[in-house]
Amino acid sequence: MARLRTRFDMPWPNLGLVESTGFETQPRNSTAECQNVRAYEPSTGRSRGGQRAGLSKYVNARTADGKVQDIGQVVARATPADQDEVGARTVYTYAVTNGTVASVTSSSFTTATSGSGALSGSVPTIFSSQLFGVVYFADGASTKKWTASTNTVSTWTASAGSLPVDSGNEPRLIETWRGRIVMSGISSDPHNWYMSKVGDATDWNYAPATPTATQAVAGNNADAGKSPDIINAMCPYSDDILLFFGDRSIYQMTGDPAEGGRLDLISDNIGAPFGRPYCRSPEGIVYFFGSRGGVYQMQPGSPPQNLSEKQIPERLNGFNADTTSVRMVWSDRERGFYVFLTPLDGSATTNYYYDVRNQSWWPDKFANAAHNPVSVHTFDGDAASDRTVLMGGQDGYVRKFDYTTPAKSDDGSAIDGFIFLGPIQLANRPKIMLTDLKAAIATGSSNVAFTVYAAETAQLAEAAASDQTVFTGTWVAGRNKSERRRAIGHDIYIKLQNNTSDQTWAYEFLGIELNSFDGPRGRQW
Repeated sequence: MARLRTRFDMPWPNLGLVESTGFETQPRNSTAECQNVRAYEPSTGRSRGGQRAGLSKYVNARTADGKVQDIGQVVARATPADQDEVGARTVYTYAVTNGTVASVTSSSFTTATSGSGALSGSVPTIFSSQLFGVVYFADGASTKKWTASTNTVSTWTASAGSLPVDSGNEPRLIETWRGRIVMSGISSDPHNWYMSKVGDATDWNYAPATPTATQAVAGNNADAGKSPDIINAMCPYSDDILLFFGDRSIYQMTGDPAEGGRLDLISDNIGAPFGRPYCRSPEGIVYFFGSRGGVYQMQPGSPPQNLSEKQIPERLNGFNADTTSVRMVWSDRERGFYVFLTPLDGSATTNYYYDVRNQSWWPDKFANAAHNPVSVHTFDGDAASDRTVLMGGQDGYVRKFDYTTPAKSDDGSAIDGFIFLGPIQLANRPKIMLTDLKAAIATGSSNVAFTVYAAETAQLAEAAASDQTVFTGTWVAGRNKSERRRAIGHDIYIKLQNNTSDQTWAYEFLGIELNSFDGPRGRQW
């Protein structure tokens, strides 16, 4: 039978990983398998595909060996030093490692006065929130605060009433909302929430002689009442809305509870794991990890929508909520968010990045499990290199995604970045012969290894077994010579990969020529 020749360009699969369909019906412009790659490659920000940015240490020192339990920042106003300074702000960054509080700069850790061992070193994560330049901590065991301007830790005491405590149990959740410090997570009273007086983190008098709309208030003495579900997380959304994520529900505090605010049920079948398993986009969309797995998005007043079920429905369901730290963080630079699923025993894991522009999922894996964070923070320093995601590792180091170079390794560990292009197939699934590959790799890119797999079905080809490997090779930066070795099968995959330390790569295009032994020319991949 006469052979029919087909030529086409193979685009980068901007729709990312899709595992919800059959192998033979892989959606166009998606991939069946990838790791440590992005649609918008970081060196130029262009939508052409390539390896993700690597990690570098934000500071080359550490205060202690162990988990970085918390990271955050406080911003203060300063006087311009000269006519070349516009913003005139001072950014104080802090971290808690094994219970020790320290201020952090890009060059050093400085243990706070009275900060050594000030907080619990036995809990995996500590949460904090700031009000008027003072950071207040919730570790379930103590009442401490950190004054940014003096780098001093001191005891957080009440000037009126008493701080939330029940039978010696302290809160483990803390946020700032409407100028109040909001706390919850007391193990012996898990449905209750507590709010300080507006503008005063030391006033916890729930029954002042003259009641006001700004007084301290708690769930057990407010008309809104306690949360019917145990409170696992709290998300301040706006001046009028505070979200309570329960074990299997979501409630919304609408209005100030000291002035007629009420609790409204948003969902009675999905909640969130304990801590801060959420982040927010600048547009006000809340993204959160579900209590039974999956990632959701929501805006107050609307029910949650599952973002992962149509693309990677199984990958985000197999986590252990008791032994896994679930953290999410928004990346302004990448216009998307990260989902970090860190096993607290220090074992390896796969994390995920969601590209909002393409509505696509991209799995990430660090070669060194100590790089998986238990604390995260979107840092907005003055310098472009400081507007990044900070991550507190399990080895005491604070690292960042380094977009400025971008970093070509994960703090010295090679990044194994790969993607499968395909399946290359024609309508009605005739047997095909791959006869020509013409590749262009980005200028300045490191070498890219390619492997061609062919089989009678897409699933067999995607399995990337040695007996499905037809040939391999290497492409270099720029336009490469035609690759005329042949591969025959009903389905063909081409894997692109680089796993060499201190190297990074980016894609431009791949031209493909096929001959079909029977059937029409119509192509599909």
